[in-house]
Amino acid sequence: MTDSQTHAAVGGTLAQIASALERLTLEPTADALLAATAREAAQLLGGHSAVVSRKDGETVREVAAATPDGPRSSPFAEYAYHLDDYPLTRQVLETGRPEALSLDDPSVEPTEAFVLREMGMRGVLMLALPCGEAVWGIIEVYRDGPNAFDFDEVATGDFFGRQIGSLLVHLEDRSSLQRVYRETLASLANALEEKDSYTHDHTQEVVNLTVDVAKRLGLGPEDVDLVELGALFHDIGKIRVPESILNKPGKLDEGEWAIMRSHTVAGEAILAPITSLKDVLPIVRSSHERWDGGGYPDGIAGKSIPIGARIVSVCDAFRAMTERRPYREPMSERDALLELRLNAGTQFDPVCVRALVSVLAERGREDEVPLHRPAHAA
Repeated sequence: MTDSQTHAAVGGTLAQIASALERLTLEPTADALLAATAREAAQLLGGHSAVVSRKDGETVREVAAATPDGPRSSPFAEYAYHLDDYPLTRQVLETGRPEALSLDDPSVEPTEAFVLREMGMRGVLMLALPCGEAVWGIIEVYRDGPNAFDFDEVATGDFFGRQIGSLLVHLEDRSSLQRVYRETLASLANALEEKDSYTHDHTQEVVNLTVDVAKRLGLGPEDVDLVELGALFHDIGKIRVPESILNKPGKLDEGEWAIMRSHTVAGEAILAPITSLKDVLPIVRSSHERWDGGGYPDGIAGKSIPIGARIVSVCDAFRAMTERRPYREPMSERDALLELRLNAGTQFDPVCVRALVSVLAERGREDEVPLHRPAHAA
Protein backbone atom coordinates (compact mmCIF):
# COMPACT_ATOMS: atom_id res chain seq x y z
CA MET A 1 0.00 0.00 0.00
CA THR A 2 1.37 3.45 -0.94
CA ASP A 3 1.68 6.37 1.50
CA SER A 4 -1.35 8.07 -0.07
CA GLN A 5 -3.41 4.87 0.18
CA THR A 6 -2.38 4.40 3.80
CA HIS A 7 -3.25 7.99 4.69
CA ALA A 8 -6.59 7.71 2.88
CA ALA A 9 -7.38 4.54 4.85
CA VAL A 10 -6.50 6.28 8.11
CA GLY A 11 -8.67 9.23 7.18
CA GLY A 12 -11.53 6.86 6.42
CA THR A 13 -11.11 5.20 9.81
CA LEU A 14 -11.20 8.61 11.50
CA ALA A 15 -14.49 9.43 9.84
CA GLN A 16 -15.97 6.01 10.64
CA ILE A 17 -15.04 6.12 14.33
CA ALA A 18 -16.19 9.70 14.78
CA SER A 19 -19.48 9.03 13.00
CA ALA A 20 -20.10 5.90 15.08
CA LEU A 21 -19.41 7.72 18.34
CA GLU A 22 -21.61 10.63 17.29
CA ARG A 23 -24.53 8.24 16.76
CA LEU A 24 -23.87 6.47 20.05
CA THR A 25 -23.95 9.72 22.06
CA LEU A 26 -27.60 10.07 21.03
CA GLU A 27 -28.67 6.80 22.66
CA PRO A 28 -30.93 7.60 25.64
CA THR A 29 -30.28 4.56 27.89
CA ALA A 30 -27.53 2.10 28.73
CA ASP A 31 -29.44 -0.76 27.07
CA ALA A 32 -29.88 1.24 23.88
CA LEU A 33 -26.22 2.27 23.93
CA LEU A 34 -25.03 -1.33 24.29
CA ALA A 35 -27.32 -2.60 21.53
CA ALA A 36 -26.05 0.14 19.23
CA THR A 37 -22.46 -0.59 20.28
CA ALA A 38 -22.74 -4.18 19.02
CA ARG A 39 -24.01 -2.96 15.66
CA GLU A 40 -21.41 -0.19 15.32
CA ALA A 41 -18.54 -2.53 16.32
CA ALA A 42 -19.55 -5.05 13.66
CA GLN A 43 -19.75 -2.31 11.03
CA LEU A 44 -16.50 -0.60 12.03
CA LEU A 45 -14.40 -3.77 12.11
CA GLY A 46 -15.93 -5.63 9.19
CA GLY A 47 -17.42 -8.35 11.37
CA HIS A 48 -20.23 -10.79 10.65
CA SER A 49 -21.62 -9.92 14.08
CA ALA A 50 -20.68 -8.56 17.50
CA VAL A 51 -21.67 -9.41 21.06
CA VAL A 52 -21.44 -7.21 24.16
CA SER A 53 -21.20 -9.04 27.50
CA ARG A 54 -21.15 -7.74 31.05
CA LYS A 55 -18.81 -9.01 33.76
CA ASP A 56 -20.55 -10.03 36.97
CA GLY A 57 -18.09 -11.36 39.52
CA GLU A 58 -16.55 -14.49 38.03
CA THR A 59 -18.98 -14.77 35.16
CA VAL A 60 -19.87 -12.85 32.00
CA ARG A 61 -23.27 -12.72 30.33
CA GLU A 62 -24.39 -11.41 26.97
CA VAL A 63 -26.41 -8.18 27.05
CA ALA A 64 -26.54 -7.27 23.34
CA ALA A 65 -25.80 -8.84 19.95
CA ALA A 66 -26.03 -7.47 16.43
CA THR A 67 -24.92 -7.77 12.83
CA PRO A 68 -23.86 -4.65 10.90
CA ASP A 69 -27.51 -4.30 9.86
CA GLY A 70 -29.13 -4.50 13.29
CA PRO A 71 -29.98 -6.71 16.30
CA ARG A 72 -29.67 -10.49 16.10
CA SER A 73 -30.37 -13.44 18.36
CA SER A 74 -27.41 -15.29 19.82
CA PRO A 75 -27.34 -19.01 20.64
CA PHE A 76 -25.72 -18.20 23.97
CA ALA A 77 -27.96 -15.31 25.04
CA GLU A 78 -29.54 -17.29 27.90
CA TYR A 79 -26.25 -18.52 29.34
CA ALA A 80 -23.54 -17.13 31.61
CA TYR A 81 -19.88 -17.97 31.12
CA HIS A 82 -17.60 -18.76 34.06
CA LEU A 83 -14.24 -17.10 33.57
CA ASP A 84 -12.34 -20.13 34.89
CA ASP A 85 -13.47 -21.90 31.70
CA TYR A 86 -12.30 -19.13 29.38
CA PRO A 87 -8.77 -18.02 30.29
CA LEU A 88 -8.33 -15.72 27.30
CA THR A 89 -11.57 -13.89 28.09
CA ARG A 90 -10.40 -13.52 31.71
CA GLN A 91 -7.08 -12.17 30.45
CA VAL A 92 -8.78 -9.47 28.36
CA LEU A 93 -10.99 -8.46 31.30
CA GLU A 94 -8.12 -8.37 33.78
CA THR A 95 -5.50 -6.65 31.61
CA GLY A 96 -7.76 -4.48 29.45
CA ARG A 97 -5.72 -5.51 26.39
CA PRO A 98 -7.43 -6.73 23.19
CA GLU A 99 -6.93 -10.25 21.87
CA ALA A 100 -7.63 -11.66 18.41
CA LEU A 101 -7.80 -15.38 17.62
CA SER A 102 -8.61 -17.55 14.64
CA LEU A 103 -9.44 -21.20 14.04
CA ASP A 104 -6.69 -21.10 11.40
CA ASP A 105 -4.14 -20.75 14.20
CA PRO A 106 -3.13 -24.26 15.36
CA SER A 107 -2.40 -22.94 18.86
CA VAL A 108 -5.87 -21.39 19.32
CA GLU A 109 -7.17 -21.64 22.90
CA PRO A 110 -9.47 -24.73 23.00
CA THR A 111 -12.48 -23.32 24.86
CA GLU A 112 -12.56 -20.18 22.74
CA ALA A 113 -12.30 -22.39 19.65
CA PHE A 114 -15.32 -24.33 20.93
CA VAL A 115 -17.41 -21.17 21.07
CA LEU A 116 -16.32 -20.17 17.56
CA ARG A 117 -17.35 -23.56 16.16
CA GLU A 118 -20.70 -23.48 17.96
CA MET A 119 -21.39 -20.06 16.44
CA GLY A 120 -20.20 -21.06 12.99
CA MET A 121 -17.45 -18.40 13.06
CA ARG A 122 -13.72 -18.58 12.24
CA GLY A 123 -12.28 -15.62 14.13
CA VAL A 124 -13.00 -13.23 16.98
CA LEU A 125 -11.58 -9.96 18.27
CA MET A 126 -12.12 -9.48 22.03
CA LEU A 127 -12.11 -5.90 23.32
CA ALA A 128 -12.27 -4.75 26.92
CA LEU A 129 -14.89 -2.21 27.98
CA PRO A 130 -13.14 -0.18 30.72
CA CYS A 131 -15.55 1.89 32.79
CA GLY A 132 -13.82 4.19 35.25
CA GLU A 133 -11.28 2.21 37.29
CA ALA A 134 -12.80 -1.19 36.48
CA VAL A 135 -13.54 -3.21 33.36
CA TRP A 136 -17.31 -3.27 32.79
CA GLY A 137 -17.35 -6.06 30.25
CA ILE A 138 -16.23 -7.16 26.82
CA ILE A 139 -17.06 -6.66 23.12
CA GLU A 140 -16.52 -9.66 20.83
CA VAL A 141 -16.47 -9.08 17.07
CA TYR A 142 -16.86 -12.27 15.02
CA ARG A 143 -15.89 -13.11 11.46
CA ASP A 144 -17.01 -16.13 9.45
CA GLY A 145 -14.20 -15.93 6.88
CA PRO A 146 -10.50 -16.88 7.04
CA ASN A 147 -9.17 -13.33 7.29
CA ALA A 148 -7.60 -12.66 10.69
CA PHE A 149 -7.85 -9.27 12.39
CA ASP A 150 -4.71 -7.30 11.53
CA PHE A 151 -2.73 -4.93 13.77
CA ASP A 152 -4.57 -1.77 12.63
CA GLU A 153 -7.98 -3.37 13.20
CA VAL A 154 -7.00 -4.51 16.68
CA ALA A 155 -5.77 -0.99 17.52
CA THR A 156 -8.95 0.58 16.09
CA GLY A 157 -11.12 -1.83 18.07
CA ASP A 158 -9.20 -1.17 21.27
CA PHE A 159 -9.65 2.58 20.86
CA PHE A 160 -13.35 2.15 20.09
CA GLY A 161 -13.92 -0.06 23.15
CA ARG A 162 -12.28 2.46 25.45
CA GLN A 163 -14.49 5.25 24.15
CA ILE A 164 -17.62 3.13 24.72
CA GLY A 165 -16.49 2.65 28.31
CA SER A 166 -16.26 6.43 28.66
CA LEU A 167 -19.77 6.82 27.27
CA LEU A 168 -21.09 4.34 29.82
CA VAL A 169 -19.51 6.35 32.64
CA HIS A 170 -21.12 9.56 31.46
CA LEU A 171 -24.41 8.22 30.14
CA GLU A 172 -26.54 10.04 32.71
CA ASP A 173 -25.06 13.43 31.84
CA ARG A 174 -25.74 14.46 28.24
CA SER A 175 -23.30 17.37 28.38
CA SER A 176 -20.61 14.97 29.57
CA LEU A 177 -21.37 12.71 26.61
CA GLN A 178 -20.80 15.55 24.19
CA ARG A 179 -17.57 16.46 25.96
CA VAL A 180 -16.34 12.86 25.69
CA TYR A 181 -17.18 12.89 21.99
CA ARG A 182 -15.20 16.08 21.40
CA GLU A 183 -12.27 14.81 23.45
CA THR A 184 -12.32 11.66 21.33
CA LEU A 185 -12.10 13.73 18.16
CA ALA A 186 -9.18 15.64 19.67
CA SER A 187 -7.31 12.48 20.59
CA LEU A 188 -7.85 11.12 17.09
CA ALA A 189 -6.46 14.29 15.58
CA ASN A 190 -3.43 14.23 17.86
CA ALA A 191 -2.77 10.55 17.16
CA LEU A 192 -2.83 11.18 13.42
CA GLU A 193 -0.58 14.22 13.74
CA GLU A 194 2.20 12.16 15.33
CA LYS A 195 3.48 11.59 11.79
CA ASP A 196 4.47 15.26 11.68
CA SER A 197 7.39 16.06 13.99
CA TYR A 198 5.99 19.37 15.27
CA THR A 199 2.20 19.47 14.89
CA HIS A 200 1.29 17.52 18.04
CA ASP A 201 1.84 20.46 20.42
CA HIS A 202 1.37 23.07 17.69
CA THR A 203 -2.31 22.28 17.14
CA GLN A 204 -3.31 22.61 20.79
CA GLU A 205 -1.54 25.97 21.06
CA VAL A 206 -3.33 27.19 17.92
CA VAL A 207 -6.65 26.01 19.41
CA ASN A 208 -6.02 27.89 22.67
CA LEU A 209 -5.11 31.12 20.87
CA THR A 210 -8.00 30.80 18.45
CA VAL A 211 -10.57 30.50 21.22
CA ASP A 212 -9.20 33.56 23.00
CA VAL A 213 -9.14 35.62 19.79
CA ALA A 214 -12.68 34.55 18.87
CA LYS A 215 -13.92 35.66 22.29
CA ARG A 216 -11.99 38.92 21.99
CA LEU A 217 -13.78 39.60 18.69
CA GLY A 218 -17.16 39.10 20.39
CA LEU A 219 -18.21 35.83 18.75
CA GLY A 220 -21.05 34.01 20.50
CA PRO A 221 -20.58 30.67 22.33
CA GLU A 222 -21.73 28.52 19.39
CA ASP A 223 -19.44 30.33 16.95
CA VAL A 224 -16.52 30.05 19.39
CA ASP A 225 -17.14 26.31 19.56
CA LEU A 226 -17.07 26.07 15.75
CA VAL A 227 -13.85 28.05 15.54
CA GLU A 228 -12.31 25.84 18.22
CA LEU A 229 -13.10 22.71 16.21
CA GLY A 230 -11.89 24.40 13.03
CA ALA A 231 -8.56 25.12 14.70
CA LEU A 232 -8.35 21.57 15.99
CA PHE A 233 -8.82 20.08 12.52
CA HIS A 234 -7.42 22.78 10.25
CA ASP A 235 -4.39 20.70 9.29
CA ILE A 236 -5.93 17.21 9.53
CA GLY A 237 -5.52 16.86 5.76
CA LYS A 238 -1.77 16.62 6.28
CA ILE A 239 -2.23 12.92 6.99
CA ARG A 240 -2.37 12.62 3.20
CA VAL A 241 0.93 14.47 2.74
CA PRO A 242 4.01 12.20 2.77
CA GLU A 243 6.28 12.59 5.79
CA SER A 244 9.20 13.23 3.42
CA ILE A 245 7.49 16.51 2.49
CA LEU A 246 6.17 17.42 5.94
CA ASN A 247 9.56 17.02 7.58
CA LYS A 248 11.82 18.05 4.70
CA PRO A 249 14.78 20.05 6.10
CA GLY A 250 15.07 22.26 3.03
CA LYS A 251 12.66 24.31 0.93
CA LEU A 252 9.91 22.50 -0.97
CA ASP A 253 10.03 22.41 -4.76
CA GLU A 254 7.02 23.33 -6.91
CA GLY A 255 5.64 19.79 -7.03
CA GLU A 256 6.01 19.33 -3.29
CA TRP A 257 4.27 22.63 -2.62
CA ALA A 258 1.36 21.51 -4.81
CA ILE A 259 0.98 18.41 -2.66
CA MET A 260 1.26 20.44 0.54
CA ARG A 261 -1.37 22.93 -0.64
CA SER A 262 -3.80 20.07 -1.29
CA HIS A 263 -4.12 19.35 2.43
CA THR A 264 -6.97 21.81 3.07
CA VAL A 265 -9.22 20.15 0.48
CA ALA A 266 -8.13 16.74 1.77
CA GLY A 267 -9.04 17.79 5.31
CA GLU A 268 -12.48 18.90 4.17
CA ALA A 269 -13.03 15.54 2.47
CA ILE A 270 -11.90 13.58 5.52
CA LEU A 271 -14.30 15.41 7.83
CA ALA A 272 -17.24 15.64 5.39
CA PRO A 273 -18.87 12.32 6.49
CA ILE A 274 -19.05 13.52 10.12
CA THR A 275 -22.45 15.19 10.36
CA SER A 276 -21.71 17.22 13.47
CA LEU A 277 -18.72 18.89 11.76
CA LYS A 278 -20.52 20.17 8.65
CA ASP A 279 -20.28 23.80 9.81
CA VAL A 280 -16.56 23.36 10.50
CA LEU A 281 -15.74 22.36 6.91
CA PRO A 282 -15.52 25.95 5.53
CA ILE A 283 -12.99 26.84 8.26
CA VAL A 284 -10.82 23.83 7.43
CA ARG A 285 -10.99 24.44 3.67
CA SER A 286 -10.24 28.17 3.91
CA SER A 287 -7.67 28.23 6.73
CA HIS A 288 -4.84 29.04 4.27
CA GLU A 289 -6.63 31.71 2.24
CA ARG A 290 -5.16 35.24 2.27
CA TRP A 291 -6.91 38.55 2.94
CA ASP A 292 -5.70 39.83 -0.46
CA GLY A 293 -6.95 36.75 -2.34
CA GLY A 294 -3.54 35.18 -2.90
CA GLY A 295 -4.12 32.06 -0.78
CA TYR A 296 -5.41 28.57 -1.51
CA PRO A 297 -7.40 26.55 -2.47
CA ASP A 298 -10.00 28.99 -3.84
CA GLY A 299 -8.25 32.37 -3.90
CA ILE A 300 -11.09 34.11 -2.05
CA ALA A 301 -10.39 37.42 -0.33
CA GLY A 302 -11.43 39.72 2.51
CA LYS A 303 -14.68 39.00 4.29
CA SER A 304 -15.51 36.29 1.78
CA ILE A 305 -13.17 34.16 3.86
CA PRO A 306 -15.08 32.70 6.85
CA ILE A 307 -14.26 34.59 10.05
CA GLY A 308 -13.21 31.32 11.70
CA ALA A 309 -10.69 30.65 8.95
CA ARG A 310 -9.30 34.20 9.25
CA ILE A 311 -8.78 33.73 12.98
CA VAL A 312 -7.16 30.31 12.55
CA SER A 313 -4.86 31.70 9.85
CA VAL A 314 -3.45 34.41 12.11
CA CYS A 315 -3.04 32.16 15.15
CA ASP A 316 -1.54 29.34 13.09
CA ALA A 317 0.99 31.70 11.49
CA PHE A 318 2.02 33.14 14.85
CA ARG A 319 2.59 29.71 16.38
CA ALA A 320 4.43 28.51 13.27
CA MET A 321 6.81 31.46 13.35
CA THR A 322 7.64 30.99 17.05
CA GLU A 323 8.34 27.23 16.75
CA ARG A 324 11.44 25.44 15.51
CA ARG A 325 11.00 23.82 12.12
CA PRO A 326 13.21 21.34 10.25
CA TYR A 327 14.44 24.16 8.00
CA ARG A 328 14.80 27.13 10.43
CA GLU A 329 15.13 28.35 14.00
CA PRO A 330 12.12 29.89 15.81
CA MET A 331 11.42 33.63 15.80
CA SER A 332 11.01 35.57 19.01
CA GLU A 333 7.43 36.47 19.92
CA ARG A 334 8.25 40.13 19.32
CA ASP A 335 9.55 39.48 15.79
CA ALA A 336 6.59 37.24 14.99
CA LEU A 337 4.13 39.95 16.03
CA LEU A 338 6.02 42.48 13.92
CA GLU A 339 5.71 40.13 10.95
CA LEU A 340 1.97 39.81 11.52
CA ARG A 341 1.57 43.59 11.67
CA LEU A 342 3.58 44.04 8.47
CA ASN A 343 1.32 41.56 6.68
CA ALA A 344 -1.99 42.81 8.10
CA GLY A 345 -4.14 43.86 5.16
CA THR A 346 -2.32 41.62 2.71
CA GLN A 347 -1.97 38.10 4.10
CA PHE A 348 -4.04 38.56 7.27
CA ASP A 349 -7.28 40.20 8.36
CA PRO A 350 -6.11 43.36 10.22
CA VAL A 351 -8.92 43.01 12.78
CA CYS A 352 -7.80 39.48 13.65
CA VAL A 353 -4.19 40.59 13.94
CA ARG A 354 -5.13 43.35 16.39
CA ALA A 355 -7.22 40.91 18.42
CA LEU A 356 -4.32 38.44 18.65
CA VAL A 357 -1.94 41.21 19.72
CA SER A 358 -4.40 42.18 22.48
CA VAL A 359 -4.78 38.56 23.64
CA LEU A 360 -1.02 38.08 23.87
CA ALA A 361 -0.59 41.40 25.69
CA GLU A 362 -3.25 40.35 28.20
CA ARG A 363 -1.50 37.02 28.73
CA GLY A 364 1.73 38.87 29.36
CA ARG A 365 0.12 41.00 32.05
CA GLU A 366 -1.29 37.87 33.70
CA ASP A 367 2.20 36.35 33.78
CA GLU A 368 3.50 39.41 35.61
CA VAL A 369 1.02 39.21 38.53
CA PRO A 370 3.16 39.24 41.74
CA LEU A 371 3.05 36.30 44.10
CA HIS A 372 2.00 37.13 47.67
CA ARG A 373 3.68 34.89 50.26
CA PRO A 374 3.64 34.89 54.08
CA ALA A 375 6.63 36.60 55.67
CA HIS A 376 8.00 33.38 57.14
CA ALA A 377 8.02 31.75 53.64
CA ALA A 378 9.74 34.63 51.85
